[in-house]
Amino acid sequence: MATIEIKDNALLVTVEGFDKILALRSSITVPLAHITGVTARPDISKVMYMPVESQFRGVHSPGNVLAGTLIMADGSGNVFCDVHDDTRAVAIDLHHDEFKRLILEVSERTPEQARDLILAAIGRPVGGSSVESEPKPDEPRVVPAGTSR
Repeated sequence: MATIEIKDNALLVTVEGFDKILALRSSITVPLAHITGVTARPDISKVMYMPVESQFRGVHSPGNVLAGTLIMADGSGNVFCDVHDDTRAVAIDLHHDEFKRLILEVSERTPEQARDLILAAIGRPVGGSSVESEPKPDEPRVVPAGTSR
């Protein structure tokens, strides 16, 4: 899990507890100007079943934990993940940053509260739907559970 806060025009993500070791990272700082979107409770199956040619640095156990960095083979960008329970996750889309997307299980807030905090900080309307309407073109393809890659 991770905590998020807004400080000095930046989003500060602090990875908590043992997840620091699992994810191989203890914190991430992102300028607010680099945030392009936020989704509460995203469908993380797109990264749980990553393409074979992609690399994952951290711990990846589908259905249990996803903590670390997904390095996309197609060069579309890196995705940082720290999720045990996807119902408590928030996805933060970025540009001009080390990561293309952050997928975090937030503590101390609901995913909707985390989304609204970030949206308010970047000057976007808060509230609304927390479900992605369609997959982003740069996300990994989905491989259904129980099938080989």
